Amino acid sequence: MPDERADKAETPSATTTRAGARRGRRGHGEGSIYYQESRQCWAASVSLEGGKRRVLYGKTRKEVAAKLAAAIRDVQQGLPIPGQRLTTGQFLSEWLQDTVKPTRRAGTHLRYGTAIRLYITPIVGNVPLAKLGPQHVQRLQKEMSAKGLSPATLALVRATLSAALTQSTKWGLTVRNPVPLVDAPRRTAKEPSPLTPEQARRLMDASRGHEFEHLFAVMLATGLRIGEALGLRWEDVDLERHQLRVRQQLVDLPGREREFTEPKSLHGRRTVPLIPSAVASLRAQHARLLEARLQSLGAWQKNDLVFPDETGRPLVSRRVARCLEQLLSAADLPRFTPHSLRHSTATYLLAAGVPDRVVMEILGHSSITMTSRYEHVMSSMLSDAAERLAGWLTFAPHVNSVSDNR
Repeated sequence: MPDERADKAETPSATTTRAGARRGRRGHGEGSIYYQESRQCWAASVSLEGGKRRVLYGKTRKEVAAKLAAAIRDVQQGLPIPGQRLTTGQFLSEWLQDTVKPTRRAGTHLRYGTAIRLYITPIVGNVPLAKLGPQHVQRLQKEMSAKGLSPATLALVRATLSAALTQSTKWGLTVRNPVPLVDAPRRTAKEPSPLTPEQARRLMDASRGHEFEHLFAVMLATGLRIGEALGLRWEDVDLERHQLRVRQQLVDLPGREREFTEPKSLHGRRTVPLIPSAVASLRAQHARLLEARLQSLGAWQKNDLVFPDETGRPLVSRRVARCLEQLLSAADLPRFTPHSLRHSTATYLLAAGVPDRVVMEILGHSSITMTSRYEHVMSSMLSDAAERLAGWLTFAPHVNSVSDNR
């Protein structure tokens, strides 16, 4: 084997290695090649940012030289260097911290982090990233399904892993993203759960005089998300033109500071028409805030929020959800969430004959498919309306008989 003997013949002596070390540190992106006796192979060491180094290994000097040249090129282009020992868990942790956190919303970072920490890393975290294949994705889904995890959780895990592996493929750390190669578990679409008009009326009767009476009334009349309603400012409300603009939302995540952010998408930034009952509720809310401000004795915080707490600060969404649950219980109604009010608005609009495209714009849906989920609910409401109409119109039509025709 002349090639390997030639390579080994080039092995630097200990004296040469120490002399090289005394020449000073190499700069960022520089590297060196040497023979490692302990491993009986050739190695190359390349400098990274922050004083870190990455070691590459190979059977021959030529193989390591090629790896070193590619690594230096990647460093100069700002790309990560694939490591032979880089595991899926290590990559996901770095990707979450260095890529997702600086560029994505806090909610996305939190959801991705939860999926990685609780589900992905415990099952496939020790698999070398370069060897992660469809069989590992299949095992991940199988073990999660065996634990009885919800379809939504499975979908989140797939989306998280796919996003990370798409990035690793772009960076040259993996050859392909195996997630799309594995069929996703069958997922039954969760049907929206709106309040019927009668249930909505009973809820509003139960909330009369409550601090969130006008909040729930406006949400029912506009279809705002809870974060959009809690982030609504008076400067975005035009009572004369009977409309409001959605320009920000309040993000309330566990373990994090609440913050105002822009809507999730361009469709979220929208103008919503106000029906007379919504205008009346907003005027009443304005009067209620003036009184609360006087009673705060100078402790009021000027945030210009339409639905703040008793001192003008942003409301906590969990508090709103608890109060809604209490009011529903007092009205002897089933359990609904604040998002159910939004579902109800969509259903009422469609039942009233408003075109799907218009409903989509009012609710800020990103696609008409999301709006169409309410079609079956609309049909059931129309059937209920027909039954009510039949109960009122109990007369029997006159039917001509043979004798009548004579």
